[in-house]
Amino acid sequence: MTSKKLWRGLLVGLAVTALVGTAGVSFAGTSLPERVTLPSPVSEPPAGESTAADPATELHLRVFLAGRDGAGRVSTALAVSDPDSAHYAHYLTPAQYRQRFGATPAQTAQVRDWLAGQGMTVTASTGHYLAADATVGQAAIAFGTEFRAYRIGTDKESYSQIVPVGDVSVPAGIGAAVAAVNGLTSFAWSGSERRSAVRQVPQAKQARTAATYPCSHYWGEHQVNIPTAYGRTTAPTEVCGYTPTQMRQAYGVQGSPYAGKGATVAIVLDGRSPTMEADANRFFAAHGVAGFKPGQYTENLPPDFDCSEWPDGDNPEEALDVETVHIIAPDAKVVFVSAGCAYGEYDFFDAHTRVVDDHLADVVSNSWPGIESDTSPAMITAWELILQQGAIEGIGMNFASGDYGDGSDDSLGRAKVPFPTSDPWATGVGGTSLAIGAGGKVLGEWGWGDTVTAITDAGYAGTPPGTFLMGSGGGLSTKIAQPAYQRGVVPDALASAGGTVPARRVVPDVSADAGTFWLIGYTAPGEPAPVEPGDPGPSDTDPEPGPPVYAERPVGGGTSGSSPLLAALEANAKQATGHALGFVNPALYKLAGTRALHDIGPVNPHHPPITAGVKYCNGDADAEPCLTTLGADLGLTVTPGFDDVTGLGTPTDSFVTAFRLF
Repeated sequence: MTSKKLWRGLLVGLAVTALVGTAGVSFAGTSLPERVTLPSPVSEPPAGESTAADPATELHLRVFLAGRDGAGRVSTALAVSDPDSAHYAHYLTPAQYRQRFGATPAQTAQVRDWLAGQGMTVTASTGHYLAADATVGQAAIAFGTEFRAYRIGTDKESYSQIVPVGDVSVPAGIGAAVAAVNGLTSFAWSGSERRSAVRQVPQAKQARTAATYPCSHYWGEHQVNIPTAYGRTTAPTEVCGYTPTQMRQAYGVQGSPYAGKGATVAIVLDGRSPTMEADANRFFAAHGVAGFKPGQYTENLPPDFDCSEWPDGDNPEEALDVETVHIIAPDAKVVFVSAGCAYGEYDFFDAHTRVVDDHLADVVSNSWPGIESDTSPAMITAWELILQQGAIEGIGMNFASGDYGDGSDDSLGRAKVPFPTSDPWATGVGGTSLAIGAGGKVLGEWGWGDTVTAITDAGYAGTPPGTFLMGSGGGLSTKIAQPAYQRGVVPDALASAGGTVPARRVVPDVSADAGTFWLIGYTAPGEPAPVEPGDPGPSDTDPEPGPPVYAERPVGGGTSGSSPLLAALEANAKQATGHALGFVNPALYKLAGTRALHDIGPVNPHHPPITAGVKYCNGDADAEPCLTTLGADLGLTVTPGFDDVTGLGTPTDSFVTAFRLF
């Protein structure tokens, strides 16, 4: 993950927490007419003392439209996605969806008139929502609620939140037209300016250690001496980065007649690299494989697109996603759907509305999961409308499961699952570490979970395995009930936290390689990157970067890599089956225990897989020789069958044709 991406995650995470946070103005005292309660716009109410909110505080609302026949929408989405249904894969076009389930002009006008009648200013109107500006005083009366103001933090650095307390509702007369309202919160920082961390690429140190720890072009090519660990005195070195041919061999694509012809994969991400297509074609040419044909790669940009502050795009993320799809599905079309560079709360949501409204793709890969606990029921409702529309149109939505285990390694120390990954209408993609040997043969595969310790002259900085570094995200939802397709497959104890809660959604659903590097070519600011694994190369946060430079770099993709891997395999499956897989989960869970999926088992903790090489095993300090122990995730456990590290397992070479069974 780039420093820019970390910054963006912090900004969006804080914005979401605030925008769905808490607040205080009371307009109680008069009896309310019959009203319809809406999903709460608050993710987690803040604790502590509060005061009455200033009624003049400005709010920027989105009123999401429910459309027509909500029950029919859900039943249709289920029917076209269920292999046991007579309507399986009988998808609607966007026009047919709008005709049957979209909001009518009369509904939209009704909501617009009501908002205006409450003194609010409607600023935008689409088929999905109305945007409106209002004051806290107007919103309190209109939505029958009270607002309170909370101050959180210290005198040196704090932020204030204004949020509604109690139910949020609308008059019954427009209740059927409104699905949810978001933006009923206000958020402001006070105190010192926040800065992103800056890191120099330690090329000199890497040059001194590269000869001692030469990277391997395939798993086990080089063995090096190490201080005794797990009864061993040697270890294979880190992989230099798998080539496109090695990845195709491992996933059964090499020589296959199914390479995604007739399918389109969308990559949804921020920014835009102006050299993406040229970089990809240069990269593939260097490896002796075909790049994109004219028209095979396209871009879809939002209105008023302006990424002048990030002119080089979100690399290596963009290149990783785009080139990974082409590695596995070389005949599929790829459309890069940009969410822009404003990093607003709705940018990624709006990018997905463009996908479904214009049917831009058959399957979507997302590498930017948010946090479920920071997502309000109102926004979950809004997302489900889009995800269900995608299902009805035959568009599958894949979301990375995250790269930090159960997410408890932050200052809060509390497990958390990603969203929209955890939504029941999304496919959550976790990660493994894949060992590809000589000739492209898969030698082993383990649930992704890396723990590291530095190799020193005296032995190890800490007793192996050391400190958790990264691993497949996953876990138990705190807000979403168990979907029907997980019943009987996900262990009851896992879905119910040992019987302490009603059964809930567990992620991920399925996995692919995330922990082992593969090669990617892209242009980034600064000096050419060293070719040792563990170094993401120059970043636009490095001080005074030089002119843009193209280079091949080994990228540890994380679940940002496994998500496009799965999407590409789904594109190949479309060619093999003759139809898009659409929302794949119901079919995917019917493949549990079959040859289509490789069930990942636990490693032996006394004899786990290990590697030795140069990487950042001490946070942001210089790269140094490290011992990496594989297969132990943070707070999550690999078990036989479904587990919260790898889900159902990983696709085999039978995966692409398995959907012909349905």
